[in-house]
Amino acid sequence: MKDIIDPAEEATDSLAIENAIFETALQIPDPTQRREFLERTFQGDPGGREGMEDLLKLAGTSSAFFLEGRMRTAELAQEVIDEFPDVGFPLGEEAVSSGEKEGATIGRYTLLRKIGEGGGGEIFEAAQDGMVRTVALKIIRSGMDTESVVSRFEIERQTLEIMEHPNIARVLDAGKTTSGRPYFVMELVRGARITTFCEAEQLDIPARLELFLKVCQAIQHAHQKGIVHRDIKPSNILVENLDGTYVPKVIDFGIAKAMQGQLHGRAGMTQLGQFIGTPAYMSPEQIDMGGMDIDTRADIYSLGALLYELLAGRPPFDTEKLLESGLTEMRRALIEDNPPLPSETSRLAAEEGKGNTLPGTREKWANTLRGDPDWIVFKAMEKERNRRYQTANSLAMDIRRYLQNEPVIARKPSRGYFMLKFFQRNRAACVLGVAMLLSLVAGLGTTTALYFREKDALAEQARLKRQAQARANVSRAVFLVSEGKTAEADRLLRANPVESIDVSPEAAEVFRSLGSWNATFGRWRQAADCFRLMNEATRLGNRAKMLETVDLLMTGPTYLEAGDQKAYENLRAEMLDRYVPAQNGLQGERLLKACLLLPVDARTIELLESSAEVCRHSPSGAGSVGMTEWKALSLALFHYRKGEFQEAIRQADKCIAIRDKAGSRESAARCVLAMARFKRGETKEARGELEKAKAEMQRVEAQIDEAGFPPIGTWFAWAVVRILAREAEAMIGP
Repeated sequence: MKDIIDPAEEATDSLAIENAIFETALQIPDPTQRREFLERTFQGDPGGREGMEDLLKLAGTSSAFFLEGRMRTAELAQEVIDEFPDVGFPLGEEAVSSGEKEGATIGRYTLLRKIGEGGGGEIFEAAQDGMVRTVALKIIRSGMDTESVVSRFEIERQTLEIMEHPNIARVLDAGKTTSGRPYFVMELVRGARITTFCEAEQLDIPARLELFLKVCQAIQHAHQKGIVHRDIKPSNILVENLDGTYVPKVIDFGIAKAMQGQLHGRAGMTQLGQFIGTPAYMSPEQIDMGGMDIDTRADIYSLGALLYELLAGRPPFDTEKLLESGLTEMRRALIEDNPPLPSETSRLAAEEGKGNTLPGTREKWANTLRGDPDWIVFKAMEKERNRRYQTANSLAMDIRRYLQNEPVIARKPSRGYFMLKFFQRNRAACVLGVAMLLSLVAGLGTTTALYFREKDALAEQARLKRQAQARANVSRAVFLVSEGKTAEADRLLRANPVESIDVSPEAAEVFRSLGSWNATFGRWRQAADCFRLMNEATRLGNRAKMLETVDLLMTGPTYLEAGDQKAYENLRAEMLDRYVPAQNGLQGERLLKACLLLPVDARTIELLESSAEVCRHSPSGAGSVGMTEWKALSLALFHYRKGEFQEAIRQADKCIAIRDKAGSRESAARCVLAMARFKRGETKEARGELEKAKAEMQRVEAQIDEAGFPPIGTWFAWAVVRILAREAEAMIGP
């Protein structure tokens, strides 16, 4: 649809609607019924109603009033009557007619009674001379035999003649009356519209779908003949009960479009800016009136709308509300808006007690429709026609798949969906298989779950074997390390990764030992894997005790030494979430050090402020686990990250003033001191402090023996020194 609607075009559309209302009102002879119709039509618009009443008064004195353009207004008026058959509009002798009366003879046929009328013609039940059968005879009405209507009537006749299908009403004869008006004869369908029939027979969902499949086959036949129906709706599909067999018949190809060439006579009856069809069932490309070529996929949309009403009990759009909203809003709604799911509409119909289905049926239907039926209907009704089913056969095949409990193409595939469909198709076999499986499990006393296929069961068995072997290998590796047989333990672990082990509290000690051993030898990737599994296991334990161990002090530096900054940031986020605020000085000191190895944002500093206060004011002394020098290092790091460089220098100097036999604490403090002095513009002093830290680090590394252990201190303390030294060197320069 165009983004900007031409005002002239919109005015023309409004005039067409007004003409349709006028024509409809003109056919109601009873003044009371005519007034009720106008009040309902012009609800909220008294000025429009008064204007229409004036036009109707003028029409009584001028027989030529609105004669020009009468064909289109009569068609629109008839669409209103077709859509609302129960409003009680009388169609007596004063209505526009073909001029033929009951009992008249046309060719070989005697008219028995009038049974209906379409946009340009009337339909009679007629008896054929010489044959004991009745037929349906359609003839153009008097006053409607203009060139365009006659041409459209001829197209409908030719359309039906070329189609031979048990679910399409057959053409038996054709000709012209003595006055020259065309007519044709087709088989008489004594049935109700498909939606009325389904409700009257109280058909369930599978029965309705089987009936709908026959309609799809009929439309597919028309498409193969090169014909698009373009007005598929319940009133154009009648259903007969023939000896217990439900036979739908597609009728009224009066607005059908020839896809291949031109039928004899005048083709291309559609005019730009005209609706061809019934709004609630029309595809967006029919509504858009932009000159877009209409193909068979327009019928696929209408079939989807018909299926929607068959299943949900209501059409996807309310025709009366669409007509009341005006042509522009109607266009927008049909092109842009999606109706609710059929399952949701069925649920609402159940709550309102609509339809003739048995009590409680609609509630069950809402649950049944939720899933494949919803998907099928909405694929058929896709706004973009390239995303719909491309043929009526493909729509029918998907419905058949649903009825046979097979996966449908309208739904996104998944393993669970395919397994569900497999179970639905083989319900008895699956139930028997499960019963046998349970009997086997009970008889053998096993706890192993069996899968539907042998391959999955074997894969699970192989996984359990690998896991058991991995546990044994880890236990063996720990023993070898304790015996000093590091080379043999290394070969064992490389052949059997520790990731195969299930996480449990009992395994935490194993992961802790292996992680520390790998870190000692600089195998940071393997150490990081071990500490990750260790932390997963210790999460199950006491939270406060976790913070008072060295686990976090080992894990954080290891991630950074392994080059996995993302893993460290995730660990830091977890520590802030689980352990803040610290409860004592030891927790505060370790939390600050573990969280501040890399620069942080202001929010993190704010979260750690309370822990820094606990660390600063907690008692310390000889033998205390939170000794002054270590707290000074953590506070120096905290104030540096906060941007308080003078306080960071003071705390670092306080840390360095206390003798450090291992050298790692003092070296870490010198790195912080170097960065703080550099930030204050003391470049020379900063470089001197960094050189001292690097020299101490090189001295210790030179003394590491073949076993991989540093002579004094711990490996993770020196890892902290290396991390801070790299940051300081990147800032100050080598």
